[in-house]
Amino acid sequence: MKCKYTTKIMFSFVLYILLPFLGNWPILANQDIDVEKLRQELLQLEETTKPLIQAFRKVSQLVSPSVVSISTERKVPPKGAPESGPLPPHQQFSPKQDPHAEDIPKKGLGSGIVVGEHGYILTNNHVIDGFSENEITVITYNHEQYRNVKIVGIDPNTDLAVIKINAENLLPVRFGNSDTVQVGDWVIAIGNPFGYQQTVSMGIISARGRTHVIPLVLPFVYEDFFQTDAAINPGNSGGPLVNLRGEVIGINTAIATRSGGFQGIGFAISAGIAKETAEDIIANGTVIRGYLGVGTHDVNDELAEVLGLKNREEIVHRLRLPTEKGAFVVEVWIDTPASKADIRPGDIILEFGGKKIENTIDLQHAIRRAKIDVMTTAKVFRNGRENTLEIIVEQQPKDLSGKSYISIKKLDEPVILSLGLIVNDLNPEIAKSLGFEGEKGVLVVDVEANSPAEHAGIKSGDLILKVGANDVSSVFEFLELVDDFLKRTGTVSLFIKNKGFITLK
Repeated sequence: MKCKYTTKIMFSFVLYILLPFLGNWPILANQDIDVEKLRQELLQLEETTKPLIQAFRKVSQLVSPSVVSISTERKVPPKGAPESGPLPPHQQFSPKQDPHAEDIPKKGLGSGIVVGEHGYILTNNHVIDGFSENEITVITYNHEQYRNVKIVGIDPNTDLAVIKINAENLLPVRFGNSDTVQVGDWVIAIGNPFGYQQTVSMGIISARGRTHVIPLVLPFVYEDFFQTDAAINPGNSGGPLVNLRGEVIGINTAIATRSGGFQGIGFAISAGIAKETAEDIIANGTVIRGYLGVGTHDVNDELAEVLGLKNREEIVHRLRLPTEKGAFVVEVWIDTPASKADIRPGDIILEFGGKKIENTIDLQHAIRRAKIDVMTTAKVFRNGRENTLEIIVEQQPKDLSGKSYISIKKLDEPVILSLGLIVNDLNPEIAKSLGFEGEKGVLVVDVEANSPAEHAGIKSGDLILKVGANDVSSVFEFLELVDDFLKRTGTVSLFIKNKGFITLK
């Protein structure tokens, strides 16, 4: 008890001493601040930043008249009446609403950009998907509303669409070169988030070349997205992402979010795709593209996981690739330009139409720009060597229904070497059946005709124990050692059980 009262007395004493000072704390804190000096310094700094401020203002003034708001609304038919079709995925009901109640409006919001002075407007396909022409309203910069909207054409593979209103003397946007956009560039997003028209937000390009953004199961989805931290929210879809020259370098399309709103990650499809798509739709009412009929993947750790390997370095060593660049063919559809040209799963496409291919996006660009029904060439890397294939690019079908495809399997399957050897790991079951129980090495599964291995007398069923003086116990070790010998000397000596050393080159 004594300790308790002592503590109370000490606390009261401290408060008694400090109370006069606490009362004057704001005055004491401000005694070291020269307010007028700080204001003058800020005015001087404003002169330095004024050009940048003016740039943001002028970009907004230049582009905003070319940005429109798009609203969609469809009445739910009375109970018992059939629906006209499925709802677009971007439309939602409040939990309190009954989606089967009579006359409940189904609404959507989006944005668009003027791409032709005669009323042509580019937007996202998902903004208008599921709505008829009389259910779409366009509101221009000067608040004029247009309800007689015509759907010129759509392209689900890029999630883009072109609509048209009866208006003249509109101000079309100017597209920039999206190939020159760099991470760190300042950008401005303009749109209709949550229905707030002509909203401007600012940020930078956070990344480029993003893929797997649109969650659509389509065989021909084209994705080449800029990632940005400019605020993009529901309703921004279809609006422009603009550089500080006032040029459109992307169409805002998607956000990564756990809350449904902006969380610092937005995606805009590149102007290269957007401009090309808009021009094709306006000219032809549709998009005419060529296709190969392949599924590809960049050579990276994700691909390694698909192939059952540790990382991309193991892919390079296992397949003896000359580089990590290129588009790795994961699957090939039957009866397509790719299968007709003998492109196979596991090939690495290094060039297409004379252009170097460093990744899947490069291949997409090259295919999109290829002329239909015209012979072109592709350089692929297969089994340790480069091959040049002749390909006739065909017009892209609407889908691949009815067509089957072949896909690469995990690399625990036999691996073919340029020496003509097809080898596999020696597992306990195979070792026991072949009388190799307790042995280590790699098993020759097959030998290609007229190959160095066949000429050297190697046959299927042989067990390779050593490469040079080095013991081998897996295909991965075997490939690394063979690759090293061939690079250094151009030849390699293999020790085969019951046959001894055999030299190949």
